[in-house]
Amino acid sequence: MRTAVLRLLAPVLAALLVGSLVAPAASAADDDPDLAVSITAVSPARLSPGRPVVLSGTVTNRDDHAWRDAQAYLVISRAPYTSRATLDEAIDSGQSYTGTRIVRPLSAIDEIGTIPAGGTRAFRVEVPSSALGLAGGEGVFPVGVQILATDADGERSNDAVGRATTFLPTAGRGPAVPTGLVWPFLMTDRRGTDGDYTDPERLVDDVTTGRLRHQLDLVRSTPSGSVTVLLDPALLSGLDDVLRRRHVPRGFALQEAVRGQVAAFRDDLVALARTSGLWILDFDRSDVLALSESGAGRRLLETVDRATASVVSRYSLEGRRASWPTSRGVTTGVLTTVRRNGEAPVIVSRSAVDDWRPRLGSVVTRGTPSGSVPLFVNHALDSGVPGVQSVATLRQRVLAEAVFASLERKADPGSRSDALSLVDPTWDPGPVGSSRPLSRLFTAPVVSPTSADALLARSPRAYRGSLPSSTLTEAIDSTQVARVDSAVRQVGVLASAVPDSGELEDTWARAVGSTLGVRWRDHRTEGRARAQRLSDSISSELGRVTIEGPPAFTLSSSKGSLPLTISNDTEDALRLDVRIDSTNPALRVPSPDVVEVGPGERRTINVAIDLGGQSSSTLSAQLVTPGGQDLGQPTTFNIRSSRVGTAVWVAMGLALLLVVVAVGRRFSRRGRAEAEAQHG
Repeated sequence: MRTAVLRLLAPVLAALLVGSLVAPAASAADDDPDLAVSITAVSPARLSPGRPVVLSGTVTNRDDHAWRDAQAYLVISRAPYTSRATLDEAIDSGQSYTGTRIVRPLSAIDEIGTIPAGGTRAFRVEVPSSALGLAGGEGVFPVGVQILATDADGERSNDAVGRATTFLPTAGRGPAVPTGLVWPFLMTDRRGTDGDYTDPERLVDDVTTGRLRHQLDLVRSTPSGSVTVLLDPALLSGLDDVLRRRHVPRGFALQEAVRGQVAAFRDDLVALARTSGLWILDFDRSDVLALSESGAGRRLLETVDRATASVVSRYSLEGRRASWPTSRGVTTGVLTTVRRNGEAPVIVSRSAVDDWRPRLGSVVTRGTPSGSVPLFVNHALDSGVPGVQSVATLRQRVLAEAVFASLERKADPGSRSDALSLVDPTWDPGPVGSSRPLSRLFTAPVVSPTSADALLARSPRAYRGSLPSSTLTEAIDSTQVARVDSAVRQVGVLASAVPDSGELEDTWARAVGSTLGVRWRDHRTEGRARAQRLSDSISSELGRVTIEGPPAFTLSSSKGSLPLTISNDTEDALRLDVRIDSTNPALRVPSPDVVEVGPGERRTINVAIDLGGQSSSTLSAQLVTPGGQDLGQPTTFNIRSSRVGTAVWVAMGLALLLVVVAVGRRFSRRGRAEAEAQHG
């Protein structure tokens, strides 16, 4: 009996035992761990025989529970990748490219301990060269760190709960290749519906103690010949507005010390732009996809160009104009639109040019119906790899790209492969201090510091491959574009009446440019409202210029002068014509001379009127700019003549004579009567 019972229970006990052993190893209770791993130091920068590999960094727990008994392991590929293409394919296929987890010697494992919720812990893993077991040869080894830990339920998986990957190239003996970094400096704030910046405090933080200040300090620590600054003029314009308290919410103010820091950032950025390769973006990175789809695209692009030029000239900057559509917003139509505006390079993502290969070079040309346009292909090697980017991983990425380019040029003398890399504009490298963390990158033997302009000057290869026939993204609202175009046309009317309209047009152009940026794709309702407010504002400005006259006016004869009053309540002096129209086609009224009306001034003019044989007419007076455009609404009035005929004048004269004669006879009779009385 006992044996039979045991036989019945045995499968159940076995299943329970297996379940208890397997379940914890299969997956931790937290199926979606959120640990951010950053590799902040890599030594050596290039693999050297006999030297240990050391990775240092931090792990930040973004979960709402602690991770206990955390350990950091070094992971490295046993053999180097010898081409960019094979590594790209491996990265796309999954995480196996990172290689083998090093578990011996035990000293290579860093015991991190407990990482509390929201907490950050440092790690350092060091593996002797003899324990790596690496194959020889030139190339690039993916290397990284994996974090294992126990979750809140006490379960621990053999799968990493956090990871980060970078690259460790060999020293390399191939030819030196063009290598450089393109650093974007973009505006971080936008002007809202009322025209004020929505978050100027954030902008101030970014340029004083935050991301933009950190990036600028890092750029300044690199060789100038390796730097291309990609500048959005809206950033300089925004800083100037903040310093002058223009377009900022009520109550916004800067302490004097902070004001000095903002001004220092602006001046440092301008100095960097003057001494480095400079590509100048459209003001506020305009949505060229939306403009390419609009019939008003050419006019709006010209306005954006004016906004851009107004900032560039103010700071005496010289650089190449460039365009940066969104990664999924590039088509032949977009390139054609950009090309109509000149030979400005267009920054495109690797996904937009399927047939592009590194051997063509980062800078290529592409034919369009409007002519050839240069393309800068953004093809970061570390796109899609795990981990938080740091200065160290940026250095390793670019160095690996340079090694791959050198190997390709060595094998293929016709290759134009290079290592020109675009830095993520949202990346914060953190404080740099006095160190030069990227210095080892530009001293490598396979590196030749180069700017994007230098590559563009070397007769780039043509890209004849495919481009997307349609976009995978939606441009800013067409209603928004139409409302902005309405504002632009009205600004043109006002500007044509201003003798020196340059500053006026520049101011409105910047307002227009700030309403056409790609940022509005994420704020569609507000974008339409902002465009309507812009159109209403210029309409209101035009409404401040009026012409008035008497509703009815009577001439004492067929000729006379009609008084008209022009009021200019704008802040600009105006030069205006007045056009007089009549409902009577037989009546022609010559226009008066051009009138100059100062800001806030009321000016009365007299218009010569000759009704001729007409007794009355209805006239309208319309203000017209010297360019022939109507400004404002016309004013209408009735005019008539008070002419009296000759017979009437004769009759009136005879009547007056009769009165005089009658009065005279009366006084004569009274005199004779008084005389007779005295003598009688």
